[in-house]
Amino acid sequence: MARKTTSAAETAPDERTEDPRDRIIAAAREVFIEQGFDLATVREITLRADVNVAAVNYYFGSKDELISEVLNLMMEPYTHARIAALEACETAARPGTPSLSDVIEALIRPMVQLSRDSTGARPLTRLILQIRSRPREFTTRFFIRRVDPAVFRFIDAFEKVAPEQLERKDIFWRYNFAIGAVMQVLIDSDQASNRLKHLSGGLCDTDDDEQIIAQLKAFVTAGFLAPAVR
Repeated sequence: MARKTTSAAETAPDERTEDPRDRIIAAAREVFIEQGFDLATVREITLRADVNVAAVNYYFGSKDELISEVLNLMMEPYTHARIAALEACETAARPGTPSLSDVIEALIRPMVQLSRDSTGARPLTRLILQIRSRPREFTTRFFIRRVDPAVFRFIDAFEKVAPEQLERKDIFWRYNFAIGAVMQVLIDSDQASNRLKHLSGGLCDTDDDEQIIAQLKAFVTAGFLAPAVR
């Protein structure tokens, strides 16, 4: 009797044993980053995930809810890291208050470091820019629910450490300018373009996160120390 041979397909790990829901999320993340939320189709996502088209509705209810789930999984570690960094600098400064520089670093460092993936790209930054440029009701709700509590924690912290002449409205303005500066640098340091590096003829090493953080800290600190606008 001939001995049965075992094929490579039979001995290789079966990738389809991974949970279908997890496969959909992983595929959606790729497609959203590559094509944007609007151009991404459920069919393309399910093809990559190797599931039936109806699986998106079964597991998530809709494409919008799938977008919310992907955003939550990508942003939750980053949001928690910002709060943890702020709490750490506040704890280290007790019974006093942290310096303006320390609060700015707590804001900037997680954004710079956690937005970069293993390839050097910044997929989280790309997704956030999509949301900002094409806001929708459900993404606005997502930010109010998931992101704004961290924003208010930083506004309160800056109000304690910024120059006394700054009113709360000034803190909001300058916080927003700070986030804008961070986002601009991160998108121009994405390996898909390396725009700032090319634009400066290599003078700005945007592969070096510590350089990015140091330059942003100097810029944002100067912004908070600038005279109030009245």
